[in-house]
This record gives sequence, C-alpha cells and structure tokens, in this order.
Amino acid sequence: MEKDYAQALWRMIGGGMTPGKAVRALQEVLQRNGRTSLLPRIGRAFARIAEREERRNAVVLTVAREKDEKSARRDMKKVLAESDADPKDVETKIDGSLVGGWRLEGREHLFDASYKKFLLDMYNRTTDKV
Repeated sequence: MEKDYAQALWRMIGGGMTPGKAVRALQEVLQRNGRTSLLPRIGRAFARIAEREERRNAVVLTVAREKDEKSARRDMKKVLAESDADPKDVETKIDGSLVGGWRLEGREHLFDASYKKFLLDMYNRTTDKV
C-alpha cells in the first residue's frame, strides 16, 4: 500500500506540484483515512523510486585508466548530443578490464568504444572459423 502512495506522490511532483504541497496533500489524505502511520514507509518507498529513476537517467562514462578520461570526454560529445545529456552530468568510473578506450552507458543507450569489445569480437571471429 505504501508503494501506491509513494508512486502517487512521485506522479504529483512530476506533474508540476511543488514537493512541499504534494507532501501536505498526501498527509491530509492519510489523516482523513486514519493512515498516518504509513508516512515513514511511504518515505522509504519514495526514496527507492527516486533512486531507481536516477539510475535510469544517469549517464556513466567508464574508462580503463584515469589518463584516458580527457580523450574519452572529447570523443563522447558527439554521442551525448544524440542522447540529450549534459556533459557536466556524466559520472566517470574506472574499469581496468576495458584494457583501453571507453564506454558510455545511460538513458537506455550504450556506446562501447573499448578495446575489450574489439578484442572479444576478434577472438569470437577467430574461434568461430576454426
């Protein structure tokens, strides 16, 4: 039940209502129905929804080494233009298993310019033909 209230609160805020006004409206409804004890659980459910939405909209640049970040950011600008993401909002992570190159992941897109991808593709093509 708290998930439903949290989802309704999320929709109210997403629809343009200010967060304070939306919370007060929800609190009034809960008081009328005698369910104010649900407020802490609704808050936790709302936090889970917000976290899920942030992960869905986050854009992550993964590089093999720290020194690769500058060139990767320069190369990714073209890709970011297609996904309507701001380069300032891109989070950077380091993953040594990429060997080199970079990956840009987020907003339901993946652009993989890593050496790992090319090496795996080459390996798969080589072993399939033997």
